[in-house]
Amino acid sequence: MTHAREIVVDNFACGGGASTGIETALGRPVDIAINHNAKALAVHLANHPHTLHLREDIRNLDPRHVGPGRPVGLGWFSPDCTYHSKARGGKPFRDRNRARRVR
Repeated sequence: MTHAREIVVDNFACGGGASTGIETALGRPVDIAINHNAKALAVHLANHPHTLHLREDIRNLDPRHVGPGRPVGLGWFSPDCTYHSKARGGKPFRDRNRARRVR
């Protein structure tokens, strides 16, 4: 279990499914949710009202520094849904990107 002073950050937060799973596993809410898209954050806020929501482009933000004086105990980074799901309004952008290897 995450130490009480450590925070949990859900990056690329949208509907809140990952946050729900994290909350179930840890027995406490996610502390901070980050997404650049206002609509995505609004959906997450509706599902997770006790979480701090930051509208930021994660490429310009260091998630380790979002909690003042508190280390990140868990940082969750879901895949970009606009290219890995139907979130763009149709077929995923590139099927080969959905199975990209991590090196």
